[in-house]
Amino acid sequence: MRIPLWLLLLVALTVHLTAGAQEWEQVELPDGPGDGRPVLLDIAMDGGVVWFSTLSDAIMGYDGANWVLHTTDDGGIRSNRFRYVMFVDAAGDKWTAKDGSSTIDRLEDGGTFALKDDDTWSYYSYPSQLASKRVFSMVEDADGNKWFGIRDESGTQSSMIELLVENGLGTEDDEWFPFGDSFEPGIFTSEDVRGLELDARERLWIVYDRAGVDVWDYGDYTITDDDTLTHYGATEGLPSDAVRALRSGPDGRMWLGGDNGIAVFEPESGTWTQVAGFPSDRVNDIATDAQGHVWAATDDGVVMLYASGEIAQHYDSSDGLEDDATIMIAVDQTDGTVWAVTEDQSTSETYLNVLESGFGPEARVFVYPNPYREGETAERGVIILGAPEGSNVEVFDITGQSVRELPARREPFRWDSLDADLNEVPSGVYIVRVETPSGEVLFTKVAVIR
Repeated sequence: MRIPLWLLLLVALTVHLTAGAQEWEQVELPDGPGDGRPVLLDIAMDGGVVWFSTLSDAIMGYDGANWVLHTTDDGGIRSNRFRYVMFVDAAGDKWTAKDGSSTIDRLEDGGTFALKDDDTWSYYSYPSQLASKRVFSMVEDADGNKWFGIRDESGTQSSMIELLVENGLGTEDDEWFPFGDSFEPGIFTSEDVRGLELDARERLWIVYDRAGVDVWDYGDYTITDDDTLTHYGATEGLPSDAVRALRSGPDGRMWLGGDNGIAVFEPESGTWTQVAGFPSDRVNDIATDAQGHVWAATDDGVVMLYASGEIAQHYDSSDGLEDDATIMIAVDQTDGTVWAVTEDQSTSETYLNVLESGFGPEARVFVYPNPYREGETAERGVIILGAPEGSNVEVFDITGQSVRELPARREPFRWDSLDADLNEVPSGVYIVRVETPSGEVLFTKVAVIR
């Protein structure tokens, strides 16, 4: 096929940013009521607003221009210190749990982010067996029930998982279901639950600090005698028993990180595959964007992977991060903005970093590097980002003549700068046309310099 010359000229004059050309920027944290600057402990997204729980400053929200702090001085949150959980549910309510205080607070924003007068707070005192224990994680199932993961430092295993079922009549009518040493299919692997995640089948994945993960297929949570519990550790394909992060991708695969890098679980085969050549031995957090890319916060910066598992980018302090040690990460699904928290490991101070990745829900095509100069990159060719799996990708010269069709594959597509006869194309501007599986047609350009 040929593309009309006027359209090619229009595309050639249009400038597109490439994902590899962008750098991180720092966001100044506000002064809090605690001693010194806030120390960030957890992160969650609510549309375009990023939320944090903190060591001594309660919870904070940032909409890209303004900060809002909710503290005990507002008459809202009940206690400031050591809030390890920041969670936003499907309704947009903000949840946070206080360490060892048997309290969970929920904020319902009345609709005006910067105005506190229209906020509503709800308070939960969870069962007494959770006193002096730490809530480290929280997820919401398809029915709106809330699951809490518990670190039981007493070692009693009386409760490692708590389920909150809200009946809609006020907190006094809510029901709590504890799961611990009375769990019928068998005891959970560890009393130190550090993370929870639900997969596409609504199975609960339970992350332990030093004991791998359990997958609990619970079905009806009120009946446990038909449940199954599957354990994965280093002997079952994990990079290590020390797990710190687990995230479900849009395609149903599970991404897991901890010591010795990152691995992906393939639901169809039931097997784990470790990412080869991962540039860090410690993964602290994982997020995914709307296009299925994986963002890993590591001790050595932020690593972006394609949905295929291939490493796309490795960002560190030379790319604008305040520090290499990155402890948490989140992605705004509406526009692809990436938020990363780095830590000065000598002072334990935390810093907020932001990257405008461009990978929002609307398909956008990027090429990297641009311009392409042979020999400047380790692997020959132009990488085409943003083309979903199953896309038709074709390269044209500036006259509209087709140069090369690329075979369908998972992202990233890669053009080796050869034509259909496998000859090197001359220097010039080339147009990349992407037709997505939904029929959307996208264009971008790349310059080739010999």
